Amino acid sequence: MPSIEETPEFIIQLAKDQRLDACLVLSSAIILVYDYIITFDLEVSLIWSYHSGWSWTTMLYILNRYLPFVDTINGLWHDFVLGIPRDACMLSFQATGWLYVIGISVTEIILTIRTWAIWRRDRRLAAILLLFFAAVWGPKFAVMAIFTNSLQFDPAPYPSFVGCNLVAANQILFVSWALLMVYQAGILILMAYGGYIGYCSGGNTALFTAVYRDGILYYLYLFVLSLINIAVIKAFPRYITLLAAYVTPPLD
Repeated sequence: MPSIEETPEFIIQLAKDQRLDACLVLSSAIILVYDYIITFDLEVSLIWSYHSGWSWTTMLYILNRYLPFVDTINGLWHDFVLGIPRDACMLSFQATGWLYVIGISVTEIILTIRTWAIWRRDRRLAAILLLFFAAVWGPKFAVMAIFTNSLQFDPAPYPSFVGCNLVAANQILFVSWALLMVYQAGILILMAYGGYIGYCSGGNTALFTAVYRDGILYYLYLFVLSLINIAVIKAFPRYITLLAAYVTPPLD
C-alpha cells in the first residue's frame, strides 16, 4: 500500500503548491525590476550625481535598494532549478529568511529616521526609538533563527520536480509578522501625531502634505500586508511553506 507521500493526490497538490510558490517569486521579481527601471533616473540624480559625499543614511538606502535583488535571485534559484540537494535548499532558504529580516530592518531604520526628523530630532524621542527598535527587533531576529532552523526538506517526489521540496516549517513565523505590526503601529502613531501637531502649527505646504500623506499611507500599506500574512499563516497553516520561500522584500 503506497504511503500518503506517494499518492497521486499528494503529488498533484505538491506540484500546485510549487507552481504557486514559483509564480509568487517570479511576479515579485518582475515588480522589483519594474520599480527599479521607473525610479532609476531619480536614483542617478539624487544619489550617484550627488558629490557632497555619502552619509551613513545613503549607505542604508543603497542596502535597501539592492539587497532585494540578492534575495530575489536566491528565490528564483531555489524555485526554478532542477535537482537541488537538500543541504543546498536549507542554506538557500535560510539565506532567504535572513535577507528578509535584515532588509526589512534596514527599511524600518530609514523610516524611523524620517519619523524622528519630523519630530525635529528630539533627543528624548531618539532614545525611546532606540529602545523600541531593540525591544522589537531583538525578538524578531530570535524568531527568524528558530524558524529557519525548523525548515525540513524531502527529496524530489518525482524526477521532473523543479526547486526545493520544503515539507515542514515552524508556524512561529507569524510572531515575526506580529512584531513587525507592533513596530509599524508605533511609528505610524508617532507620524500621525507629529503631522497633527505640525498642521495645527500652520504647516500646510505642499511638501508638508506630501511627506505626511505618503508616510502615513505607506505605513498603513505595510500594516495591512503584515496583517494579511498573519491571517494566512493562522488560517491556512499548510501555506507556511510558501511564506517561507516568499517573504515580503524591502520596499523602496
